[in-house]
Amino acid sequence: MNRRQAERAAGWLLAFACACGDGGAAPGASASAASPGGPASAPVSSADEDYDRETSTRPIEVLKFKLTSGIKSRDPVDEIDHASAGERVYAHLTLRNRTGRARKIHLTFTVNGEVRTELDLDVEESWSWRTWGYNTMLPKDKQGRLELSVTDEEGHPLVESSLPIR
Repeated sequence: MNRRQAERAAGWLLAFACACGDGGAAPGASASAASPGGPASAPVSSADEDYDRETSTRPIEVLKFKLTSGIKSRDPVDEIDHASAGERVYAHLTLRNRTGRARKIHLTFTVNGEVRTELDLDVEESWSWRTWGYNTMLPKDKQGRLELSVTDEEGHPLVESSLPIR
């Protein structure tokens, strides 16, 4: 090995030792003793601990949302601007769940201040998870408002929407 190769190898070993948290300490010395106040003295946590801490606070993201009169091939057929007596109103959501675990969302449909339909939907871990739920308007629902609230299982709001009833 020539001198240049030896210097390069020494550089790689030093970089490897620093990346491993060794800090270039002498054998038997602790990393924090070798470089007090440096990066090696930061609290040590495993990658799994960091991942768990992240996923417990990472929210479900709403990518798309529509109130629609129907679903075909997992997609909304239209976007409605009012609800009508006797018809179904679907809430179609496209969500991103990168929390590292399956989650749930809770939909609450309220008609004229009265909770009419509540349901929980599963959201598997995915970059793009499509799901939907619906409320059937009663024949007596001729006027007023249909309101929708969507929250995650911890109660964090994801979507709030409303439609006039005509």
